Amino acid sequence: MARKLEDSVVVITGASSGIGRATALAFAQEHAAVVLAARREGPLRDAAAACDAAGGRALAVPTEVADETSMQRLAQAAVGTFGRIDVWINNAGVGLFGKIEEVPMDAVRRVIDINLLGYVLGARVAIPIFKAQGGGVLINNASILGRLTQPFTSAYVASKHAVLGLTEALRLELRDTDIQVCAVLPAAIDTPFYQHGANYTG
Repeated sequence: MARKLEDSVVVITGASSGIGRATALAFAQEHAAVVLAARREGPLRDAAAACDAAGGRALAVPTEVADETSMQRLAQAAVGTFGRIDVWINNAGVGLFGKIEEVPMDAVRRVIDINLLGYVLGARVAIPIFKAQGGGVLINNASILGRLTQPFTSAYVASKHAVLGLTEALRLELRDTDIQVCAVLPAAIDTPFYQHGANYTG
């Protein structure tokens, strides 16, 4: 079903750079209200300013997506400022490069916390709002590595396969509602993701 983008309210995690920032700008150019979430406050506010300049209305909300309280605050800020949420985009992600036996377990857990549990938390805060409104769209950025695989990124690949499973399960749970759940699967994109990833390859 076609949806009007103008004046829609869109929450985007991982919005300070890369795909998240580009997505926010694309919505802003359609005159949507965008709520930008990320850990780094400076780049986040720069992205919000760019969205304002592009024709949207932007709100920057520093957020730790692996923390339930922080994600609840993000949703509350969006609803408190703009009155509703039409689209929630789970996009924040981190990478880890190295052989499975050589990467630290705390780094593996961080990948799962951000890339999978962050999406679970996003769904848990967005879906009740959508139900109360009578509809909404949940979008999960799953990566082409949710379908395919590659070596030396096992935690990342596992997290993205799990995101696709999560997406498909939620779609079935919500099939009798006006809540749409979908995934996007981008291939490798030249973004700061690679510079920010933890690298144990040597």
